[in-house]
Amino acid sequence: MKRVIRFAFMIGLMAMPAQARADVVSDFLDSVFANKSSQVSASSASRGRRHARTQRHWVYGSGAGNASHGRSFSALTSWYGGGSRAYEPNSHTASGERFNKWGLTAAHRTLPLGTRLLLSHAGRTCVVRVNDRGPAAWTGRSLDVSRGAAAQLGLIQSGSGRVNVTVLASR
Repeated sequence: MKRVIRFAFMIGLMAMPAQARADVVSDFLDSVFANKSSQVSASSASRGRRHARTQRHWVYGSGAGNASHGRSFSALTSWYGGGSRAYEPNSHTASGERFNKWGLTAAHRTLPLGTRLLLSHAGRTCVVRVNDRGPAAWTGRSLDVSRGAAAQLGLIQSGSGRVNVTVLASR
């Protein structure tokens, strides 16, 4: 039933003129991100409605711009990259580079690509770079690390764990 509703909604959107479609989509996104509107700076809001919505995507935590340096938080983390991805269609990350399961990389839904994070778990630490998007929201996790980073942190056997994250630098 959900597929039928989604299909009907998409057909209805395609039948609308482009400007009306943009208004419907922007109104929907504004209602979804209504609780984050206080995080958008006044200067970005004055640049236009579309840019302000895009800017909201990159706002993380209490900072008004990109991820603030030195910000610490705790995240439920898992690792990915167990199988061979040489012939899979999704062998590239969101940043466009080829996925390396032994690299020190991470996937996060909102942090800017290229952000460096200091991760610590069970007395072990490593520095990773965000180069991918994920994990899926329904999993309850907020960070995925590559197999190489998970090996350094000691997450291979358990599969997931609570990790302390410190934002070191962002682009």
